[in-house]
Amino acid sequence: MLKLLSSFVLFAAFILPQEVDSLLKQDILTIPDTNFVQIGDTTAVSDSILTTKVRVDTLAPIQGIPLTDVSTIINKRTFLFDQYRYTGDLLRPFSLNFVKDYGFIGYPNETFIYGVGNSGISYLQDGVFWNDRYTNSLDLNLIQSENIDSIEIVPSPRGFLYGPYNNPVTVNFITRDFISPQPYARIRYYEGPDGEAMFDGKFSTMVAKRWNYSFQLTNRSKDETYQNTDLSIWQFNTKLKYLLSNSINFQAFYYYVDKEQGLNGGIDYDSLSRSSDDPNADLYDPIAAPVLFPNQKLDILQHNVGLRTLAKPFDNSQLDLSIYYRYGLEELRDGNDTADYKRDLENKTVGGALDYRQESEFLILDLFATYEENNSNLLTENYFQSTTQEMKNVHYSVSGVLSGNILNNRIVPSIFYKYDSKDFGNGISSNNPGFGFDIKISPMEIMNFYIGLSKFNQLEDNDADLLELGWRLQTHYLSLDLKYFEMNNFIPYVADLWSMILTGAEIGYPVYSTKGIGFVGSYKFWILLVDANCSYYFDERVSLPEYQLTSGLYINDMFFDNNLDLKAGFKFYYTGEIERGFSANTSVEPTNKLDFNLAGEIQKVAIFYFQWENLFGNEYYITPYYPMPVRNIKFGLAWELFN
Repeated sequence: MLKLLSSFVLFAAFILPQEVDSLLKQDILTIPDTNFVQIGDTTAVSDSILTTKVRVDTLAPIQGIPLTDVSTIINKRTFLFDQYRYTGDLLRPFSLNFVKDYGFIGYPNETFIYGVGNSGISYLQDGVFWNDRYTNSLDLNLIQSENIDSIEIVPSPRGFLYGPYNNPVTVNFITRDFISPQPYARIRYYEGPDGEAMFDGKFSTMVAKRWNYSFQLTNRSKDETYQNTDLSIWQFNTKLKYLLSNSINFQAFYYYVDKEQGLNGGIDYDSLSRSSDDPNADLYDPIAAPVLFPNQKLDILQHNVGLRTLAKPFDNSQLDLSIYYRYGLEELRDGNDTADYKRDLENKTVGGALDYRQESEFLILDLFATYEENNSNLLTENYFQSTTQEMKNVHYSVSGVLSGNILNNRIVPSIFYKYDSKDFGNGISSNNPGFGFDIKISPMEIMNFYIGLSKFNQLEDNDADLLELGWRLQTHYLSLDLKYFEMNNFIPYVADLWSMILTGAEIGYPVYSTKGIGFVGSYKFWILLVDANCSYYFDERVSLPEYQLTSGLYINDMFFDNNLDLKAGFKFYYTGEIERGFSANTSVEPTNKLDFNLAGEIQKVAIFYFQWENLFGNEYYITPYYPMPVRNIKFGLAWELFN
């Protein structure tokens, strides 16, 4: 808590006294050009005075665009009024989403989208691949939630097109990239039980003509409840932008992450069963329940540096080019009385990503390209032996989407293709092409249908194929979204698979196939808002619940002469039985909980939060054996400040 308060004080020192100025439009920047001087007419003035007229040079910063026009977009207003702890929670509004929750704050939960989890989802930030190159996965605690403006989830048939891996799912985090003429600051703070706290501070200002500088600092912390569950994570990002013209902007960015996490491996249920008369009850006792790894710690350090160019080289076109360097170090330590275990994973990546769009009256062409050189080193050491593994590869991929415009965008058919190549050295390479098509039909402005099919190669003898059907209705008071998907023969691409390819060993890796249906809906009547988010996965599911439902009933409206935007009500969660996947003999019984959430925005400047989580104090777990949080209260504040 002392560290958290210190960070608050340090950030506040940068902020001068503020006046409330609700800037709703922040995308236009007006810059005086003092090189233009006009001599006034002195004949009507007894004292010869020169009158200066300032010519105004108006710049409109170029904004990044989504990867596709058929993606599901979760905008900031959707999750701004929700209670979220980390970036993974921001994906919950998507229907085909499931979180394999470990219960302990800061733990690297596994997120499933379209039925696939780790090593099956490409996470991008502003079009740049953000996964760990060795494991092809990402701990979403490492992404700054307060830096996100919106989230793009690409339809599953197009998921393989983006990033250096042919993953069937792509999620693109679009960061906040506006420029304010006045200095801008925002803080967010929340506090919960057992020392849980979070502080985030952002500041942005024009440091010179056409130059904008911004930085953001985040700290999250949690004290120990069960043995070895403490958390401390620091995140910092900074950007320097140069607005050369309305046709070209430049950015230099840097992201830093330092995370220290206790990984206790969950409750040692076998030991608890031998020592307790009622292990199912003592499982939820932080003092009585033993853990598997009382001393295991994970430290993560990341440095991410890059240059980004946003340009409009031709009419109806946009270019987004990023060049980046990524460094990551994961240090896992487990020391006890009998042996010490050490595992160090170091990743270094140099690469570039290009996104280009060209539009005409009847056609839209999107081109994507990625080039990377990766170097991974894995050191494993215990009492008996020490092993080192080094992997190097060069990767490039090119993909394109050609879309038509029929009947003024009422019918938009698209075809797409990707060529993917990896070179592991020593004459070993892998080429994995893929192709597909989809169509979006909008019989009216408030309704559209989506149909998509694709097939892509992962290994020489394996092709994965995907199907998605969708229907969406959007009015002022009613929103409905229905999706059905099928995925067949998908193999998660991870380092172990690389090892088999490099050594020529016989490849024996699990092949996943699943299908499911998801629905999201909301209805606004008077001051009442009802919403529902549910999914059903069929028999082929792995580590997924058969049913999942989240539903809420809220008071949601403007009050006090439109000065208070209030959303307050109850949210119910139900997770069906989870079979297989976690271990051969373990299944998870259906679980549920009820929360009370309140969020109110005052004059579009400050938002206060209050949450009473798990009202009935249910004792349950989603992942064996990681107890979920008990009944608790959390509160917080987000405040936008302007000069």
